[in-house]
Amino acid sequence: MLTTSPETWPEKVPLRREEPLSQWTTLRVGGPAEFFFEPGRPEDLAALIDRCQAEGIPWRMLGGGANVLPPDEGVRGAVIHTGGMRRVFREGDGLRAWAGATLPQLVRAAAESGLSGMENLAGVPGHVGGGLAMNAGTAGWGMWDPLEEVVLRLRDGDLISRTRGEVGPGYRDGNLDGSVVLEALFRLEPAPKKEIQARIESFLRRKRDTQPVTLSSAGCAFKNPPGDSSAGALIEAAGLKGAREGGILVSEKHANFLIQEGGGTSSEVVTLLLRMEKAVEEDSGIRLHRELVVWSA
Repeated sequence: MLTTSPETWPEKVPLRREEPLSQWTTLRVGGPAEFFFEPGRPEDLAALIDRCQAEGIPWRMLGGGANVLPPDEGVRGAVIHTGGMRRVFREGDGLRAWAGATLPQLVRAAAESGLSGMENLAGVPGHVGGGLAMNAGTAGWGMWDPLEEVVLRLRDGDLISRTRGEVGPGYRDGNLDGSVVLEALFRLEPAPKKEIQARIESFLRRKRDTQPVTLSSAGCAFKNPPGDSSAGALIEAAGLKGAREGGILVSEKHANFLIQEGGGTSSEVVTLLLRMEKAVEEDSGIRLHRELVVWSA
């Protein structure tokens, strides 16, 4: 039983009830969230989580929605969206970003400041907090590589600053163990703006040539397995390129991408994921591990 109405706490944090999560995921799937909050500052985010825990309300974080699959029936409790926290600040040869800053915003801010080190994120969707949680990036580079410090809210509510070495992130895994990113400082290298922009454009061309970037997609569905194999190549070899489940399609351009063709549901995505996992294991003996995070109701 709530002691007070969520509309009254914490102050200045907008709340919507029964908010359709399909509006906030890049694959355009997901039912309503019982409570949908958008804090505007790192301290508001920390205070909101404190209040949810004090009231016994389950909560979960939602950034850009690029690798999240909420269930069709929706979720009870609070979904905390970081979209109201889109601030990036110059600090010497670095950039400090709040958790809700978008990755394209971070790439653009670095380029405009003549700072190199974020080009690998060109064309990658999502927010800084979610990107650090999954260590977004390319095959040989992750967001934690240029990170100098991150401010975290730990499971027990403490706020603490950590370095990359202290956290120990891995491939597509920020190793946060339930901690929530509030803000982060990235240490970058001064470089001519024209050179930075040329590298950004090169990354964007490569993505346009190899990935379905203009379509509604959740990004990579699976992590690449250890070794030289790629998840996309394994899925294609197993005969699943172009496979369909209702309104969800395995991309013809890149088999590790799922595409929303209209009317697709979360349950159809899960069914297709299971088909892909089974087909790849039967064909190659390799078990794929999901990059897409499937939420329970």
